[in-house]
Amino acid sequence: MSAFAYRDGDLYCEGVPLAHLAMEVGEPLYVYSLDEVERRYRPYADAFPDALVCYAYKANSSLALCAWLHRLGAGADVVSGGELRVAQAAGVPGHRTVFNGNGKSDAEIALALEGDVLSINADAVEELERIAAIAERLGRRAPVSIRVNPGVDPHTHRHIATGVTSSQFGVAIAEAEDAYAQLASFPSLAAVGIHCHIGSQITQLGPFVETVDLLADLARRLLRQGYPLRLLDVGGGLGIDYGRWQGADPDASHSPLTPTALADALLPRVRDLGLRLLLEPGRSLVAPAGVLLGQVLHLKRGADTTRVVLDTGMNALIRPSLYEAYHAILPVRAAPTAMTVDVVGPNCESSDVVGRGRALPALASGDVIAIMDSGAYGYALASNYNSRPRPAEVVVRGERWWITREAETWDGLLHGQRLPSV
Repeated sequence: MSAFAYRDGDLYCEGVPLAHLAMEVGEPLYVYSLDEVERRYRPYADAFPDALVCYAYKANSSLALCAWLHRLGAGADVVSGGELRVAQAAGVPGHRTVFNGNGKSDAEIALALEGDVLSINADAVEELERIAAIAERLGRRAPVSIRVNPGVDPHTHRHIATGVTSSQFGVAIAEAEDAYAQLASFPSLAAVGIHCHIGSQITQLGPFVETVDLLADLARRLLRQGYPLRLLDVGGGLGIDYGRWQGADPDASHSPLTPTALADALLPRVRDLGLRLLLEPGRSLVAPAGVLLGQVLHLKRGADTTRVVLDTGMNALIRPSLYEAYHAILPVRAAPTAMTVDVVGPNCESSDVVGRGRALPALASGDVIAIMDSGAYGYALASNYNSRPRPAEVVVRGERWWITREAETWDGLLHGQRLPSV
């Protein structure tokens, strides 16, 4: 079941036609289904009843979605001061928030400490001294976990594989015990757990199992040495099936990896540790809950192919340009397939291609299309490239909808800029 489906030829989000939203709000436009977010969150809560499921804000830090996930019971995984502020605005308490990131500023570390976060996850031993100094200055004892790099290949795109040996993230697992010894040397730091995150868009159990086995062995050694650990944070990374919309059928295929399958594989491996398990899902919670609506500007017929030129592209959704990522593209009003086209954006880059070789109806200027599964790493990675305003955001529940972020304007792009007195 998906929140997005055709009814009498119109593509709906829950009980609202997407064509209606495009007409009322305008496009480009991000549309999110709150019910779909809930349908994606519940399996985690059911499969890991004793774990803290911390939603990864880097996937989509829109306040409305973060507040909804908090209402459902999720904690927060943040990687910046801005994301921490969103978590606080969403009502997430510090003891349900973990602060990650490989480049935390002093101000961000202080903000995390003042917010009483559950754990600051140190990415490097060099970071420990800075955290300790700031904690001492604030008169606090910082709760710290060390991010461990297990050297496991998650079999995903190289740009989102973060647990391989060559990755810039974390402390090599062979050096982890020395890192914890350094942590223990700072009176203003407290070792509270172990953290790991091996990558994103992972669709096989094997990398998770291999990683957790390594982490569990490390945890047992550290516990025997007397470290007062209480958390085991295994990160996120569950992928989704971006291809399930082929033929406009959201149930055509399914990712082989589910929260239930993950729990069945991991929980027996960590049950004896006595540590609270943390997970950091992002994409799998929100990607299928969002679409990006764009309008067809015109069709450009060339010698090699016909191109559908949209009013949005890599400025609003960079994944196809950055990763050559696939997103299904559907018309908001169904019609028989009539042409095979490349769908491109309006930006002055040859890489601004939303999709190549797509079978679509006979589109014309003014038609609206939906770029599916755009709820993760869509708006979060949007930019003002070519000085284009970022889109509005709308959330839908049932037959009701709300504008939760206004679209930027051309005049708004000039806000804060000043001409020098020369």
